[in-house]
Amino acid sequence: MTTLRNSIGERIPKTLETASTLLEASKTQRQIEKTVKPPFISRLAMLYYCISFGGFTWIWIGVIRLCLRFPLVVVPLVFLYLLYITGPGSQASCDGSWTPTWRTWGMWKVCKSYFARAELIKTADLDGSKSYIFVHHPHGILAFSAWLAFGTEALGFSKLFPGIDNRVVTLNINFHAPFLREYLLAHGVCSVAKSSLINLLNLGKSVTLVVGGGSESLLSSPGKYELVLNRRKGFVKVALETGASLVPVIGFGETETYRTVNQFAHDNIIRKIQRKIEKRLGFTLPIVLGRGVLFSFGLLPYPVPLHIVTGPPVHVPKFEGDVTSAAFRAQVDKYHGIYKKALFDLFESNKEKYAKDAADMVIIE
Repeated sequence: MTTLRNSIGERIPKTLETASTLLEASKTQRQIEKTVKPPFISRLAMLYYCISFGGFTWIWIGVIRLCLRFPLVVVPLVFLYLLYITGPGSQASCDGSWTPTWRTWGMWKVCKSYFARAELIKTADLDGSKSYIFVHHPHGILAFSAWLAFGTEALGFSKLFPGIDNRVVTLNINFHAPFLREYLLAHGVCSVAKSSLINLLNLGKSVTLVVGGGSESLLSSPGKYELVLNRRKGFVKVALETGASLVPVIGFGETETYRTVNQFAHDNIIRKIQRKIEKRLGFTLPIVLGRGVLFSFGLLPYPVPLHIVTGPPVHVPKFEGDVTSAAFRAQVDKYHGIYKKALFDLFESNKEKYAKDAADMVIIE
C-alpha cells in the first residue's frame, strides 16, 4: 500500500503539470487569435497540408478498403504496383529523375499566407555549380519551415540560390504508398537512404535534411530550441564521402507553431509509446494543441512568423580513404564539431532579431 501511495503521489503532480500546460496553451491561443487570423482560404490550404502529412496512413486505409470490396480487380493491381515501385520504379526516389513541377503549385503560396510572415533569408551566397546538404533545425511538429522553404518555391528558393537543384528527402516508407509516391516525386522529394543521398549529390544535386527527426519533435516546445544532433552524424559521413558542403539552417518560429505537452519523463508510458512508434515507423505522435479552421482550437498550427535563415557553408573535403577506418571516424567527429559551431554561431547572430525572447539553443541528445 505504501508503494502504491507513493506511486500515486508521484503521478498527481505530473498530471497537474500537464493540465496546467494545456490551460496555459489555451490562454496563449486566445491571445494569438486576437492578433492574427489567417484568411479562410489559407486555413483550408493549411488543413490540406496537415492532412497530407499523414498521407501514407490515409492512402493505405483506402487501398485496403478497396481490396476488401473489389478483391478480384484491386488486389492484382495493387500487387503489380508494389512489384513496380519496389523494382524498376524504386530508382526514381534515389536519382531525382522526375521533374519537380509541383514545387511551383499555387497551393503552397496560399499556405505561406497562412502565417503572419514566412521568409527564407540568405546570409551567404552559394556556388550554383556545387552540391550542398542543407541541414534544417529544429524539426518542430510538422516541419512547416523546411517544406515551404526547400520543398516548394513559395519562399523563392530558386531565386535566392540560382543553379542549385535541391531535393527534400524523406523516409523511404513514404514511397511505398500508391499516389503518395507520385505526389512526392512530383515535388522532387527523394529518399533519405544513404545510398540515395550519395547518388543525388554525385549527380550534382543538393539535398535538404531535417536531421532531428521524430525524436526532436518530442522536444518541440514554444520558446525552446532543443536539438537532437550529437548522435546524428550520418549527414557528415555523406558529406565526407561526396565532398558536398554543409549548410546550417535554422527555422526561427518553427517551435512556436503548436503548444505542446512534451514534459514526459523517459519512463513515462506515453513517452515509451511515442518512442516505440518512432523506432518502428521513423516518425511519432507528439501531443499538441493548435487552432482550427472554424474555431479557435484544433490541430492547425498557430499563424506565427517563420524566419528560415541559411548560414555560410561548411566546406567538407572528399575523403579518399577507407570509410571504415579510424581516420574516417576522426574526420567525421572533426567536421561534426565544426558544423555544430557554425550552427550555434548562426543562431546567436540571428536570435536577437528573430527569437529575442527564446531560450538559448541546446543539444539534448
